[in-house]
Amino acid sequence: MPAKKTVKKPVAKPATAKKTTVKKTAAKKPAAKKVVVEEVKEVAPEMHECACGHECKCDRDCKCGCHGGSKFGRFMMKLIIVLIIFALGFAAAKFVDGGRDFRGPRVDFDNGCLDVSSVKCPEMQAVLPIMDVDGDGCITRDEYCAVKQEMRRQMRAAGMQEIED
Repeated sequence: MPAKKTVKKPVAKPATAKKTTVKKTAAKKPAAKKVVVEEVKEVAPEMHECACGHECKCDRDCKCGCHGGSKFGRFMMKLIIVLIIFALGFAAAKFVDGGRDFRGPRVDFDNGCLDVSSVKCPEMQAVLPIMDVDGDGCITRDEYCAVKQEMRRQMRAAGMQEIED
């Protein structure tokens, strides 16, 4: 039986259709198959950091570190390390500061009276005679605080006046 040939039919075009001739396609010969030779190399077993080999039985909870653990666990470890470093730095700063108080200089009161030698500020030393309101020779904590608040008010008022000018 003879081989059947496929024939393409032309698509009809509207109004301006030309007469086309049908071409017969020649049978193509199949291309020769190329033989590819692959070289087989020996595959070395995959080694992890823990040297447990290709068939590692470790899981994420393993302490060997070959699987890296979870991202949250690594984050928490880094956070804890940073907090420890911060705490150590804070403790070192407390030792290095020489016992100074960060709130400013303090004055001492002995038996309810101000110890005049503990006042370091020259402005405060100039105001000491005025601080003794009742004139008994003893500056109490209340008298000291009242004068100090009045000095703060005066400093704020002077600062506001500078800003307005």
